[in-house]
Amino acid sequence: MFHSITTSVIAVTPELVGSVSFGGLRAYCVGYAVDDSADDRLIYLGLVGYRTAVRGVWAALLEHQPIEIAGQLFRRAEGTYLYRAVQLPESGLENMALLHHQATVNQLEPNQAFYLLNASDDPPHARFFAMLNRAVVAPMLPHWAEWLWRQGYKKELITRLDATRGTFAWRIHASDEAWLEIIQRGIQRHALLADQAET
Repeated sequence: MFHSITTSVIAVTPELVGSVSFGGLRAYCVGYAVDDSADDRLIYLGLVGYRTAVRGVWAALLEHQPIEIAGQLFRRAEGTYLYRAVQLPESGLENMALLHHQATVNQLEPNQAFYLLNASDDPPHARFFAMLNRAVVAPMLPHWAEWLWRQGYKKELITRLDATRGTFAWRIHASDEAWLEIIQRGIQRHALLADQAET
């Protein structure tokens, strides 16, 4: 299933990766993020091309058909994708972005791994906090975000996706128990305070 997405949700810097083909239709990939721990499942895909080709690739994903990007096969992940398609005025080409629902704040399902995308390799702590706060049941405050990120990375609850182009992406394990343990330890050690940011 696909739903419309706003550009503010997608934190990417498009770059020409190569062609995307399916059934003789060819568009161009301007970015992707793939969870290679889950059989190369697409989390994000950016496309540019003639409308027929772009929509053909989209239809292939909808039908769970693998698509080829620069010589490598990728498949859609289970769940819903959000999309945005814009016609480029000068060329008449269509630019489409597809994003898995677990990579958006408003659509992610709690207690499931989620994905964080960013245009740079600096983690977006505010968005991370918003998504973590929705994904797990644990008491937390926004100014704890940077500390929680560091601890999550140390505990391997956060892993960087290596198979990306045009964006940086991380996979975050959404375990109530694991994150609650981190928060409790932080409070006990006075690393997390209720009334002020960590110094």
